[in-house]
Amino acid sequence: MTAPSEPRWFVLAMASRWPAAIVLAAWAVAVAAIQILKQPLPVALPQQTPLPVRLVGGVTVRNIDLPVVQISASEPLPVNGEVSVKESVAVDVKRFDQPINVGSFEQAVPVTQNEPFGVTGAVTVDAVKGKLDVKVNPIPGGLPLP
Repeated sequence: MTAPSEPRWFVLAMASRWPAAIVLAAWAVAVAAIQILKQPLPVALPQQTPLPVRLVGGVTVRNIDLPVVQISASEPLPVNGEVSVKESVAVDVKRFDQPINVGSFEQAVPVTQNEPFGVTGAVTVDAVKGKLDVKVNPIPGGLPLP
C-alpha cells in the first residue's frame, strides 16, 4: 500500500465540505427568519367594508349598556322575554287598537293622549298636576256606597 499524496486533514476537509455548507446555509436561514418574525407581519384589510360574518343559531341579549344602540326597521321587531327600563319613560300615544292590561308599575309612567281611553281595574292617583278631565260611565244601579 502506498501512502496517499494528500495529507489526512485535507482529505477530511474535502469530505466534509458539503455537510458543512448545508449546516451553514440552514443557520443563515434560521437567523434571517428570526429577524423577520421579531415584528408583526403587516396584513392589509379593507376598512370601508366590514368582514362578512354569518350568524348561526339564535342571539340572546343579556344587557345593553350605554351608548344606546339605535335600530331602524321597516316593521316592528318581535321581542320574546322580559324588557325592563331603569329610568322613567314618557310615552305619547295616538290611539289604542285593543284594550290594554297593565299589571303594576313600580315607577310613574306619564301617558299623553288627546282622547279618553278606558282603564279596566283599580287606579290609584297620588297627585295630579294641571287640569284633569274625567269621564265616568254610569254603572247600572248606581255607584256603591262606601
